[in-house]
Amino acid sequence: MTTLRILISEGNESANRARLIRNAGDSSGGLCDRVLHGIRSDLHTEIYFAPDGTQRPQRPLADYDGILFTGSMSNIQDMTDGTRRQIAFMQEAFASGTPLFGICWGLQLATVAAGGQVGPSHAADSHGEWPFARNVALTSAGRDHPMHLTRPDVFDSYAFHSDMIYELPVGATVTARNDSCIQALEIRGQKSVFWGVQYHPEADGSQAAGFTGGFSTALVEAGYYPDVNTLAASAKVLSRLGPDYRPAPEDREWLGDLALDRFDFAPVELVNWLHHHVCPARHRRLHMSRTGESPNSDYTSSGERNPHP
Repeated sequence: MTTLRILISEGNESANRARLIRNAGDSSGGLCDRVLHGIRSDLHTEIYFAPDGTQRPQRPLADYDGILFTGSMSNIQDMTDGTRRQIAFMQEAFASGTPLFGICWGLQLATVAAGGQVGPSHAADSHGEWPFARNVALTSAGRDHPMHLTRPDVFDSYAFHSDMIYELPVGATVTARNDSCIQALEIRGQKSVFWGVQYHPEADGSQAAGFTGGFSTALVEAGYYPDVNTLAASAKVLSRLGPDYRPAPEDREWLGDLALDRFDFAPVELVNWLHHHVCPARHRRLHMSRTGESPNSDYTSSGERNPHP
């Protein structure tokens, strides 16, 4: 098995990283690091704190096999210095030729960096989503896209966001959506191909419960829960969610219409990104280095040669 070198771009600024570690047990970058190593034990990962502006990745971006952009507690419209640094870094990543993936905030960063628009969900008559994205439906493009292999046509997933895509950038193809917002897309048109999701395939019930309980005041004030007691009861149910979970009758009050039969607790899109985007791109680069072949667009997003370029 070939060792893959993955750069994880942590989306949270330092104060929010500390808050996440205190309340949910890990930062977004740390969580993604653990999940990626659970998929492939041979990965070499590096976490880059792009918001801080105090370091650079250890290698040129083109030397990584993949770059993953995590979620964040930030709102892109606030345009802090940390956000500006991350947008600039995303634009740099787009120019590197390295396969890219973004989760939630990472999807929004890529959208803005490529020329699209992101804004608050409430301004578009959507409440945002917490802790689930329900009835996520693959588009016709999504049903044929390797990012969503093994996903049913309609599914539920963890979600924690109050912003959404308003306007797509040039080169974007929507692969999944629901009544709330665009849920997944691919962005082409630059040297790198970006895959991204608004929902959180890396999350688990324990992390979702810690995240929810740790930010109870803000969630109640935002209207996601009527009061802290309701939130606490919901977090308790969240903590039990997993592949072997069977809901007790009283749990249904907090789960609502969540469809557990189509809720895949595996990090499907991250598995597919590694296997169908990162690995083929690495093999392609090795082939070109041996043969002297020039990079071209005669490959699909999965890394296979396109029979109809």
